[in-house]
Amino acid sequence: MPPLLSIVIPTHKRPRLVARAISSALDVYKSVDLEILVIPNGQDDTWRAVAEQHGHDPRIQWHYLPAGNACAARNHGLAKAQGAYLRFLDDDDYLLPAAAGQLELIEREGLDACSAPLESTTADGIRRYSIELPVTDDFGAAAIHSATISLTQGSIFRTNRIREIRWREDVDLYDDYLWMLDVVTAGEMTWTKIPAPVCAYVQHDGARLSRIRRSSQNSRILVDALLHAHRELLTQGRLTPRRNEAVATALLTHAHSAFPASPVYLGAAIRKAKVMAPSAAPLQPIFERQPWLARHLLPIEWAALAPRYVTRGYRRASWFVGRMLDRMNS
Repeated sequence: MPPLLSIVIPTHKRPRLVARAISSALDVYKSVDLEILVIPNGQDDTWRAVAEQHGHDPRIQWHYLPAGNACAARNHGLAKAQGAYLRFLDDDDYLLPAAAGQLELIEREGLDACSAPLESTTADGIRRYSIELPVTDDFGAAAIHSATISLTQGSIFRTNRIREIRWREDVDLYDDYLWMLDVVTAGEMTWTKIPAPVCAYVQHDGARLSRIRRSSQNSRILVDALLHAHRELLTQGRLTPRRNEAVATALLTHAHSAFPASPVYLGAAIRKAKVMAPSAAPLQPIFERQPWLARHLLPIEWAALAPRYVTRGYRRASWFVGRMLDRMNS
């Protein structure tokens, strides 16, 4: 008989962290018929010691991809998953107790998806805050709304609704958000959300996709994906006013965040977003405190471009020096 839940965990050179991720899933879903598909990928043998420790547990499966990346690993796990429901879990994150109630809810209500906030935490667990969901009861609008935080890690999905939606293996940034846009354009989902965080999103000094430098190339990929989603929803007759504003908001949020990386291209994205929804504003807090900035966003971005180049360089240099000092002292 197939399991109730599949959990797909891609991993690469993080034996201690993936062991924690696996343990969190086993703790949260003690009484659940469960399969955990761990997908080591790339040139890495460090996972084998963890696999030996769990060799007695038939719920944990290991599927090694000699050449791959995190998205290829997720696609591999998605293809092999047998559970009625599925969730993705990064190897450096871990599940929280509320994830058990989230599974019970989606099964009881017969839904396609259920989302929840994330708990952002430092590696030492001292500083914590909740990454809240957008205030909307529409799955499409919620998934599109932010160009920086994806619903993916905090969600459970009915497996047969996402089975054919592949992760993009040609991207090195925004991979989970791009996948979620494809989920939205694939069709309507019966959806609900819960208020309690279900997954800890751990901030640490190790290598991670979120630290890849924003560039003209990855900005174009994200903007093009948002514009494609907008066109698809319009063609399908599913572009509601709320979703239209969500696309504009996501475009403006990303354009402000990454403007120095590609000012001409992102300037054009700002203009398109303002045509879509003239009242839309970026999600960064400064635009809530000073609404007039959003109304004059494009000239302000150009005026601030030179100072931002200087401050970005300073922040990157400070982060690099900090990491070197931490390594020397460890």
